[in-house]
Amino acid sequence: MIKGIVVLILLALYADAFIIESSYEMAHTKALKKGKSLVVFLTKKNCNGCNEELAKIIHSKDLSLSIDEYAVFVIGQQGQKGSYPIEMLYTTQYPALFILDENELLKCNFFSTNMEFKDITKCIKP
Repeated sequence: MIKGIVVLILLALYADAFIIESSYEMAHTKALKKGKSLVVFLTKKNCNGCNEELAKIIHSKDLSLSIDEYAVFVIGQQGQKGSYPIEMLYTTQYPALFILDENELLKCNFFSTNMEFKDITKCIKP
């Protein structure tokens, strides 16, 4: 999984990209300091659909620019140690995308398969 994340991060460097965090705690702190939303992409091992959806997010110019300007993006993996809001601990659909405010509350419904980028972009913006 780590190897896959590294590859996706390298791909992001060549796209209209944003920084991808791997620690929820660090990403949350960064979002608070910058006054940005927190976008959490949850994945699981051996989930090809998850990797494909993440690649689509990274390569979507409009969504990437919105994330870069208005949010901090973090990747979490099923079973990963660390602290996450309770809604994420009970996730059963992967991939899942949560957009949180400064109080770690959902800004809008979470997104799962067949993510609509225009809806995600609208949710990220203040």
